Amino acid sequence: MRYRLISNLLEFKDLENDWNSLYLKDNENTVFQSFEFNYFSWKYELENNKNSLAIVLAYDSEIIKSIFPFYVDKVCRLRFINDLHADFCDAISIIDVNFNEIIKFVRSNFKIHYFQLVNLKNNCSLLDYSKTNRCSVISDFDYSLLNFSKGVFPDNYFDYKSKHKTEFRRILKINKNKDYKIFDFTDTLFPILQIKNLREKMILLGIRDRNFLPNSQLLLIEELYFNGKLLLSVVSEKGVINAISFIIKSQSEYLFWIDMYGDSRLINLCNYILAISSLSSEKSVKINFGRGSYNYKIKNFLPVKKKLFSMFIFSSKYSELKFSLQRRLIKLIKHVYNKIK
Repeated sequence: MRYRLISNLLEFKDLENDWNSLYLKDNENTVFQSFEFNYFSWKYELENNKNSLAIVLAYDSEIIKSIFPFYVDKVCRLRFINDLHADFCDAISIIDVNFNEIIKFVRSNFKIHYFQLVNLKNNCSLLDYSKTNRCSVISDFDYSLLNFSKGVFPDNYFDYKSKHKTEFRRILKINKNKDYKIFDFTDTLFPILQIKNLREKMILLGIRDRNFLPNSQLLLIEELYFNGKLLLSVVSEKGVINAISFIIKSQSEYLFWIDMYGDSRLINLCNYILAISSLSSEKSVKINFGRGSYNYKIKNFLPVKKKLFSMFIFSSKYSELKFSLQRRLIKLIKHVYNKIK
């Protein structure tokens, strides 16, 4: 096995065809492993923030068999590209790779305090490395999903009781004067001005803070939209967007990635109901409610929760101990804060 490091944007761009070819060979890959998500994440969000690109390619007989989309951040942590906004992180591979060799290769090229590999599903092969020394695995987050048969929502999911169906009807009735449509890049231009206006409204209402959805992230979202990897689920009134969900699409799976909404009553839930109704009316679908356990999603839609894992690999006992103490301190501060707020 031969390894190669990709460390600049030009080399990254040259990978596009090989990346896409490898990506399409495994149906378990998500959009977060796609070339578009990683390339434009690096270009718009990460390149100019004292980060170092550290993509590792694994070759067998001069053919790329694995891609590890890594970077090293400004505090010397090795991470997956845009792990902050990627609901699921992983390498792209069609062979088993000795991850010990990847670690040695990366460490020979960069100063790394520790590896921070987050948002891993339980079938991620990298978790096999957790059995070794100086490695810690934790599970801080969940994601949730549900399968809907082709048909009329909510009757196409048999576990919904009359109380759930009544609540869905109540939410729709409250917003009966709203218009609804799912857009893709063939329907309309990306409504950037209305999205920015809604972002500002959410900030002013205190729903989100000033760090929410920066322009760099909007550039990434726009690229995904025009590359056919993202849909816009839009609730509007008199031409003004009241709520919008950015939905990642992959075959018959749809993931609610980012939600935006104003102060119209129950408008975000209305958007979810209308989106699921529209998507499942055409075919059987898997709806992924994304990373994080949000009570309103769990309570209303009853999705199945699954765990996500984070794996930390340390270079020394000292760095492992330092990380453990910092983590305990953060937990203590959060606990005290929640007690006094």
